This record gives sequence, C-alpha cells and structure tokens, in this order.
Amino acid sequence: MTWLQTASGRAFDLLNPDWRQVDFAVDVPDALARLARFTGHVPGGPYSVAQHCVIGADAVFAATRDKEAAAAFLLHDAHEAYLGDIATPIVAALIARAGATYGPEAGTRIDESIRLMKLKLDEAIYRAAGIERARFAHHAIVKVFDIRMLATERAHLLVRSPQAWAPVVEAAQPLRLPGRISVWPWPKASDEYRERLRRYLPETFAAQPAPRAPTPGFAARRKPAPAKTLTEA
Repeated sequence: MTWLQTASGRAFDLLNPDWRQVDFAVDVPDALARLARFTGHVPGGPYSVAQHCVIGADAVFAATRDKEAAAAFLLHDAHEAYLGDIATPIVAALIARAGATYGPEAGTRIDESIRLMKLKLDEAIYRAAGIERARFAHHAIVKVFDIRMLATERAHLLVRSPQAWAPVVEAAQPLRLPGRISVWPWPKASDEYRERLRRYLPETFAAQPAPRAPTPGFAARRKPAPAKTLTEA
C-alpha cells in the first residue's frame, strides 16, 4: 500500500502524485497544522509546520514585497502534509545506520529515495497552486529564509542547546519579527495558512471557501486573530 488516505477522503498516491488530488481546502492546511516541528520537542506545545510556513512567508514578503516568493516559502514544506516531517537528524541517522549496516551505497539510496519522493510531491503541489516555476525561481531565497527561520525558532521556542548545531544554523542570522513566536493551536495555524494562500496566490485561491466549521472541542479556541499577529492574544 503506497497511497495515503487524506482528511478529505482522497486516496493520495505517494509514488505517482496527481496534482489534481492536492487539496488546499482541507488536506494540506489541516495536516500541516497538526504536524509538529522538532519532532514535538518544543516545551510550549506542538509548534506546527503550518505556523512555520506562515511566519516564514510573511517574513519573505516583508523583505522582498514579492508575493510569489512568499508563496514559494508557504509551499516549500507542503509535501510534509503527505510524508510527515522527517527531521534532518533522523534522516542523517537513517543514512548512517543503513551505510554502517549494509554498506555506503545503502545510505546513498535512502537519501536519494527521500529526495525523489519530495521532488515528485513538490511538482504536484506547485502545479496545483498554479506556480510551477516559482519552485525554481525562488529556491535560493526560500533556502536562506528557511535556515533563518530555524535559527529564530531555536532561539524563541527551544531549550538551551546542549551541543552545537550544524555550522550553517549556528552562522544564520535570526529574523527580526514583530514579537517572539509562541505556539498557535492547530485550528488557528490551519486558518492562517489558508489565509496566506489567498493573500499570496490570489489568482488561484481568491475564491477558496471560508474555513470549515469548528472541530468539536475547539470552538472556544477558533476565534480568528489578525493575520499579522505572531503570538496569541
């Protein structure tokens, strides 16, 4: 079985993703909003991939005034709605373990398999969003801001590091945000993600339906905050 059942009821083929099956109304925003970065090791609660993408997209737009560049950042981790967030240290550990157990070629094949799966999913996602070329046109700025977001998140959300991180992270300049990042509940993160789709890709998402009715148990937490807010009121 190499297909994934999505929240909207689709059977999403992970090996041959169909761009017409990419759903931005429910599947992508909701999955990213429930998916914790740093494998859940944030003392303030599960900090979602969706919140990471929203804050980073706003930062890109503030620096460039380019909606397409902001949209490219918003979508850069959207494949994780289908693959999950495989943290970089976990990927490195898998590659090292496979290499030590089965030989260097095994580790290389694992790395390449993960890369190709992400590549195919990105192709479908960016096509569904109507900005296929943006994935390449804005690759450099997305990469820079992704590292700067990581440095910012580490400073704002994580406990003091017991060891040095990768040199590229240690050298990165954290972003100057309006306030410190605090964790959003998942319904807010999902709604903010949908709002940024409409804001940065209006040609594709201007007519996107409003957020769904509150999930039972979250009604009291689903009151929308201003889109530019980074922290909970």
